[in-house]
Amino acid sequence: MPDVNETIIKWLHGQQDWLQQATETLLTDGCLSDAKLDELVAYLKTSEGQAVTNHRQFDGLATHATAAGELRLTEIGDISGIENLAPRQPLNFGKGNLCVIYGHNGSGKSGYTRLLTKVCGKPRANDLKPNVFEAPPAERRCKVSYSENGEPSNVEWPANSAPIDALRSVDIFDAETAVAYLTEETAATYTPPSVILFEELVSVCNRIKEKLQSEQETLVSALPRLPSEYSATQAGDAYRGLKSTTTEADIEPILQWEPYDQITLDQLGERLEAADPGQLARSKRNTKQQLEQLVAKLKTAMTAFGKDRLDSIRSLRADATNKRRMASEAANVGSAELEGVGADTWRALWEAARAYSQTVYPGQQYPVTDDARCVLCHQELGEQAQRRLLDFESFVQGRLETEANAAEQSYRQALADLPLGLTEEQSATASQATGLSDGPWETRLMESWRKIANTRTGLLDHESNSNVEPVDWPTDIIEELSNRAQTLEREAAQHDEDGKYFDRAHAAKEKLNLEARKWTAQQAAAIRTELERLRKVATYENWKRSTNSQGISRKAGEIGEQVITQMFVDRFNRELKALGASRIKVELSKSRTTRGKSLHKLRLKGSQTGRDLPESVLSEGERRVVGLAAFLADVAEQPHAAPFVFDDPISSLDHDYEWHVAVRLAELARTRQVLVFTHRLSLYGSMEDAAKKLGDAWKKDHLQQLCIESFSGTTGHPANQAVWNANTKKANNILLQRLDDAKKVGEASGAEAYRSLAQGICSDFRKLLERTVEDDLLNQVVRRHRRSVTTDNRLAPLPLISHEDCQFIDDMMTKYSCYEHSQSSEVPVFIPEADELRADIELLKTWRESFRKRPEGSIASA
Repeated sequence: MPDVNETIIKWLHGQQDWLQQATETLLTDGCLSDAKLDELVAYLKTSEGQAVTNHRQFDGLATHATAAGELRLTEIGDISGIENLAPRQPLNFGKGNLCVIYGHNGSGKSGYTRLLTKVCGKPRANDLKPNVFEAPPAERRCKVSYSENGEPSNVEWPANSAPIDALRSVDIFDAETAVAYLTEETAATYTPPSVILFEELVSVCNRIKEKLQSEQETLVSALPRLPSEYSATQAGDAYRGLKSTTTEADIEPILQWEPYDQITLDQLGERLEAADPGQLARSKRNTKQQLEQLVAKLKTAMTAFGKDRLDSIRSLRADATNKRRMASEAANVGSAELEGVGADTWRALWEAARAYSQTVYPGQQYPVTDDARCVLCHQELGEQAQRRLLDFESFVQGRLETEANAAEQSYRQALADLPLGLTEEQSATASQATGLSDGPWETRLMESWRKIANTRTGLLDHESNSNVEPVDWPTDIIEELSNRAQTLEREAAQHDEDGKYFDRAHAAKEKLNLEARKWTAQQAAAIRTELERLRKVATYENWKRSTNSQGISRKAGEIGEQVITQMFVDRFNRELKALGASRIKVELSKSRTTRGKSLHKLRLKGSQTGRDLPESVLSEGERRVVGLAAFLADVAEQPHAAPFVFDDPISSLDHDYEWHVAVRLAELARTRQVLVFTHRLSLYGSMEDAAKKLGDAWKKDHLQQLCIESFSGTTGHPANQAVWNANTKKANNILLQRLDDAKKVGEASGAEAYRSLAQGICSDFRKLLERTVEDDLLNQVVRRHRRSVTTDNRLAPLPLISHEDCQFIDDMMTKYSCYEHSQSSEVPVFIPEADELRADIELLKTWRESFRKRPEGSIASA
């Protein structure tokens, strides 16, 4: 179908290249291995795989087909623990194509069908049960024999185990199948290679999607769970709403957390906790005052120990030193007996003596020389000593000395004016009082006070060891303290306002929003990791979307409409006609397409409501024949020759439908094996006539008629059919042979053993008498369970029938009817002795031989 292939190629050239590559692999390899699937998944993820290309030729479309072959069921036997089947010997289906198995109700026909349904893996197969009236055997199994292309196989199959793959193509029709075709959507069993390709592509897409899904499931979110209290916040909404399309700008508001945010949060918490806003305002203003005092102390200290002040102190120190040196150099007291007059120690001694003099000579000008003693050694002052003291005082009161003293006093005053600063303990206390102990500011402040103390000590020591460095202004500390003071004032003002009016609910909501934002900011790394995961997941979703099989299914529907649906509908209509059911107003039409398969459903044709279903309108027989037509339309024209199994296909059908069914089944048997299970003797006979329509030679080679029966609580036993199937002469001889065998058994095992066998012989003898009427007496003009009355060259011998013939047959039929039909319990049935029974069978044989010779050649042979 080149036009179909061209349509497929044109469609493929509109698909992504990974799907085209998958198609080529299916066409060349017939399947897609796991390794090839992995390669295809990797290719799908590339830009090349996602690209739509048209360079592939798909040459394999011309050769893509399904292999065909002949399959035959040979026999089923060795059944144990399956239903109540327990055949004494295997049920053999013969070498021909048409096998009809008759059995009355309860003889095991449905048991064999259920077994085959399970063995062949049919969708509606139910688990097989053991015989419920017996204890389940230790081993439940059966032996199934079949052949493929002439190669025999024997399989020991455990009950309810996996189906035998080779038998999956066997088609089975039973009551459930008929109902399913009538009521359910059906996908055509045989699918052309072009449509199979689409089904395989759907399967490949599903496998790839499953693999991608498996990979995607490893991308597990590690995002912390949002605390429930933050669910209704803006940050919580943004956190929960993270998507693959979320940008860095989108998440920036929930990732930022500045010191000011923390201050605002703390303030809100404080305001909400405050029972007395006024008291809190006063407390904060007190802290503000301490901050301002601390700033003032810092500024004073920074000023006192800055470069300018250090330069001033050093200048004062130099001035005092220089003037003292000049005063010392100018000191020249001629009366002095010792050196060092004017030195520091001497001047200290002199000033001490001056002070002491006021104690002993109060109110008198120092030095007191008249009638006085030395204030140091307490000796009376001589003239020389008096003059020396006066010279010393004159020296001390001189200009240079005065200037030196003044300079030294200025220097000392400058040192005395240096502020003390704070000790480490005082600094820690101040930091705690002003709220600086919660960060680096306490350390910085303590370092500043330590520098101030060291500089002050160095200055007081006159920088004797080394020059001290000026203390740099801690601008950042002062700025921080000032800012805090301002903040405290604002907070105090807010508390004052809160004392008048405070929207507590609004503040609580604002506080919760801030807390949520602080929490999300703490999850910044996890949020960015989650966004990366979401983007990967989105990529996988895009890949999975490219494996969506809906487009393939739609195209499969189009192709299926072209190569399946119309053919399916045409076959259904032909089958209805072949089965004599064209008058039934039903039609088969496409219902939908799913996963690359076209589904069909039976509908009433011409229904005015459009809602009535065939199963609710048609009679039981019509439903049966329509279901059979749909089944045959579905499976009859498959390219592989697999067996058909029919379980009571004519149930509820009248004689016209029955004949059409028999003819159709015989026609099917031309090309493949057909097994028919039936409880209707009419079909048993009709199948023989239908087979004969195909030719006597074909009938002889292909028709096999079997019978199964129940016995001793078990079913499925193949019955001895020689009496039924052989001609009457041969059947007569078979009964004589069976009688000989029964007599021997009786002689060996007793009369009871003989009677159990003889009863069956009597029953079969009764059947042989009926066959004798049909085949010998009436020359096969009329036969039971046969549709036609055959008169061609058969009526002429009928006048040869005499009254004695009729009486003989009538007497025999009367005598042996009790062994085939049930009798009153008041009338016992006696089994004739072997001699009597032999005499009657011999008598029938003699009559037949005589009747055939009356006159010679005038009666057609049976």
